[in-house]
Formats: sequence, C-alpha cells, structure tokens
Amino acid sequence: MQNKAPIRSWLLLTFTLILWGPPAVAGSVSDTQKVPGHAAIAKLVADHLPATTTNHRFDIITPLAVLSSLETCTSIDAHFTRQPQRLAGRTMVELHCTDLAQPTSRYVQINVIATGEYLVASRDLAANHTLQRTDISIQQGDLSQLPRHALLATPNAIAQALGQQLRRSLTQHSVLQANLLSRPNVVNFGDELLIEASGSGFQITRTGEAMDTGAIGDIIRVRLNNKQLLRVEITAAGRARPAQ
Repeated sequence: MQNKAPIRSWLLLTFTLILWGPPAVAGSVSDTQKVPGHAAIAKLVADHLPATTTNHRFDIITPLAVLSSLETCTSIDAHFTRQPQRLAGRTMVELHCTDLAQPTSRYVQINVIATGEYLVASRDLAANHTLQRTDISIQQGDLSQLPRHALLATPNAIAQALGQQLRRSLTQHSVLQANLLSRPNVVNFGDELLIEASGSGFQITRTGEAMDTGAIGDIIRVRLNNKQLLRVEITAAGRARPAQ
C-alpha cells in the first residue's frame, strides 16, 4: 500500500502557501523626507557645496529619536555649528524650531558625500618647477578624500596656480595643493633695485641693494647708497616701491 504521508505533507504546504500569499515587497518611496528638519538640512547643504560639485547626497548619522521633539514643528532653520572649510565628510548641524511655544534646538551629525572636480599634476613634475597650463589636469572624485589644501577646478584656482613654483616634486595625478605652491622669487640678495615713489604731482626714484630674497608682493629690506635701510614692496623684477 502506497504511503500517503508525503502526499498529505505536500498538500498541507501548498494550502499554507496559498493562505500566506506572495511575499510583501518594500515600498520604493523613501521615508527620508519625513525626517524632521530634512528639508532644512538639504537646503543648507546645497547652498554650501564646493563650487565644482557634480553630484552629492547626505546621510543623517544622529539617531532619529533625537529629532522626535521637532515632529510637530512647521518652521525649522538649519545652520552649521562651525562653518566647514570644504563641505564634504562629517559635520554638525543645529536645527532650530521657532514656531513652538518654547523654541527647540537639536544638534545633528551628517555625512556629506560630494563628488566634484579638482586639479592634479598631468605628469611628473620636479621641485621648483614653474607651473604651466599643460602641467595641470582636471580630475573627478570624492571631495571628502582630498587633502585639506587641495585646489578645486575653478577658473580662479587654475589662474592662481599658473606661474607658481612647486615646493617639492609631484608624481603624475598627484593632487595640487595650495601649500605646495610658492611664488617664484624675482629678487635675490644683493640685486640692485629701482625704488619708485610717486604721489600728487611728484615722482622720486632711487636705487638700493636688496638685503633679502622675495617674490612680487613681498616686503624686503633694501640698503640705500647712504647706508640707510628701507622696507620696500617688490613690484616686478628689479623694481620696488616704499612699503606702506
């Protein structure tokens, strides 16, 4: 006689699955927008993103239970507890509700993930090399991973980098950093300088010997023919004016 136990088990399993129905599918609409203060944080982040940002998002790290007191608030202001030098990575935001009987503030830690463009060396560059446009390339990546003094790919940053000298050598694709650049010296110790002073209706020129080395805009000491020392500002190679 055929054993009917396997058949009964199979029928029971089938009946159970019919009662349960298909598995539930999670909704595609995110609950993020329901978080108190989310819209205020989103606007704050968008207003302070680095100029070369191409894509971004942010995550709220602070437990959402901390924000429960703001759930009934209809007007929430957000500001950074400390202005970030470059908005990428973790930072603190203060949320302030002004429409409650007792104004309420909560502090929230967020993590900003921003992708953007920055400047890199297009080839290996030696120390003391003077940067030209062909030495600089634009690269895209996670801005939070950049060094503190990294140069973003703005027209102003590119213009400022051109003509500057490298303090040390760089390999290809290394990030260009402001603290690794210096203005080239146009005056060396012992150089003869033409010192020009002008005003309303007069112009005076004198010569002197440079007692320091410097770039355009630097303040150095100059020894005049009468041995007097004078502080001057370098205006060009071999030229200066009395320092203010």
